Amino acid sequence: MKTKLTARTYLSDCFVIPHDGDMVSWADGKLKIPYSVRYPIYIANESPWLIEVMRAISDPKIKRVDVRMPAGAAKSLIGEIMVAQSIVESHGLFYYVWQTDDDAKDAMEDRIIPMIEANDFLKNRLPEKQDKIRRQKIAFPGFSFYCIAAKPSKAQSKRVKILVMEEPHCYEAGMMSAFEKRVEGVKDPKIVTLSTGSVIGDESDEAFIAGSCEEWQVPCPHCGTYQTMIDSRERLLGQLDDEVKDKDGDYTWSKITPTVRYNCIKCNEDWPSDDKFRKEQSQKGIYTATNFNAPSDHRSFHMEAQGVHYFPLHQLFMEKIKSVQAYKRGAIEPFKDYMQKRRAMAWDESPSDGDDDAAFERSKGDYLKGEEYEHEISRFMCVDNQAGKASKGEYAHRWFVCRSFGEYESRLIDEGKITTWEEVEERRKELGVEPGRVLVDCAWDTPNVQAVCVKYGWQGLWGDTTNKNSFPHHDQVMTPKGLAQVTRHLPFSKVQIGHVGIGTSGQQRQARYFFWCNKPIKDMWHRLKGGHTTYKWSVPADISLEYKAQTNVEFKRQTTVKSTGKKVWEWFFPKSKANHLTDCDQMCLVAAIMDAKLQTILWSVGGDESSDIPKDETPDENK
Repeated sequence: MKTKLTARTYLSDCFVIPHDGDMVSWADGKLKIPYSVRYPIYIANESPWLIEVMRAISDPKIKRVDVRMPAGAAKSLIGEIMVAQSIVESHGLFYYVWQTDDDAKDAMEDRIIPMIEANDFLKNRLPEKQDKIRRQKIAFPGFSFYCIAAKPSKAQSKRVKILVMEEPHCYEAGMMSAFEKRVEGVKDPKIVTLSTGSVIGDESDEAFIAGSCEEWQVPCPHCGTYQTMIDSRERLLGQLDDEVKDKDGDYTWSKITPTVRYNCIKCNEDWPSDDKFRKEQSQKGIYTATNFNAPSDHRSFHMEAQGVHYFPLHQLFMEKIKSVQAYKRGAIEPFKDYMQKRRAMAWDESPSDGDDDAAFERSKGDYLKGEEYEHEISRFMCVDNQAGKASKGEYAHRWFVCRSFGEYESRLIDEGKITTWEEVEERRKELGVEPGRVLVDCAWDTPNVQAVCVKYGWQGLWGDTTNKNSFPHHDQVMTPKGLAQVTRHLPFSKVQIGHVGIGTSGQQRQARYFFWCNKPIKDMWHRLKGGHTTYKWSVPADISLEYKAQTNVEFKRQTTVKSTGKKVWEWFFPKSKANHLTDCDQMCLVAAIMDAKLQTILWSVGGDESSDIPKDETPDENK
């Protein structure tokens, strides 16, 4: 630390690491990280999910980068490489902000200083005078580095060129924005946040969703489909039944481990789980943006633990199941920890019961009812048929919701109340919905509803009340190995045939309808509506108060099945309140999942046990 800084060493060492301007080429294979067991020398391909992030930071056109990655995914390397490169090339002030003084002190003493001392081209830049090297500050020639806590006293006075914030969701309220103000008015500033998860609605969460919201995706080795590796019951699979339990009824994880595998969202083929394959696959990974409205100078990146090749899948599977079990016993923290540190998701601190004004306001888009959606793939109109209560002077009527679906967002186009079936047909035409994409609840007054469907070319939906989680679909598909039968478990049945009637063309036609699974669809819809997914569930700015009222009545509670004594989670709503628009919205979701162009996009979002609202079924039903 006492190496004398001379003009010769300074000038020569500026060119020790040749590069093309980005952090990756600057550090790859050259920067020593002495405290790291995995990265004693930084090798880019060892953590390919960091490459694009660091190139975004290196891009002078990008002013802000927000990162959400699981604990252990080496995201702190981003900040440390930024420090190293800045020591050589930057001028001005660099603030590296941690939650507490102890965190900042540990980072400086255990990571930053050892990294500087291990690399001569950094060590030679240390100031000769020791008073310029302090616990939280190092004054380099033309450049000052601060490693500090997120405290009000530290967020004042100084103008900062580079700001890196670790786990900002742990800061006191307002501290993140207080530090961000330090970069205002500075030429070419850079703000970077590095976090595991966050809390829905906090400063960290709002900053992330304002960016490009890019998801880490890898290709299936069988069909080549790029996909986000998510913790879903349909994707991350493992045997969980009586055969893997001991005499006390507890899971024997040594028996479960060999059964854990990842399953392709497209072709349903299992992926190899060995380290070599997963590492090779991760090196083919890419980031895909999901927020088309993000400013061009703001990028945000997310990945889940399944995408980190050195995290054993069986370990992640075990952690998931144990955290869900704990949650269902009333212990929230293990599940919250799993969601934030493994899935790198935003946690909802608000109660799941009753109205959620904040979530509803977040779902409002910058569009009005009836506006076309530029990125639309398909559009559906779903209708709930009501007899009306004669005692209240009500007549038969219908509620409807029309939604447009794109690759990354669904927009509500219109909703409301209609009196007659003829008016439903007129509204369909006005909204530009194809007849076959109008779906009507036919569980009540079935013959008459099906007759109307035949007349206009609509289809029926019938909510299943037997607590099914899915229906099996046996299909012949072409795989790399040839034609094969694939069984897929989806939240709707094969087509059912009902009433026979006469269509508008005068020809005899059969009514088509489908059963759908209430439980997983309700879970999935509440996740989408609450903002717990990267897929956006938007409503127009001029949405009606009636829609808000009817879609904020359901809540989940635990009950006991009398026949078995088993505790289950079920969705309820007060009978004194209407939920017809909720039913319509959920049926739109079913319709979208039935669409081949949308199925792989939407069914991956929902229905897994790692939702922040636990599933009704116990974990041993996850087979």
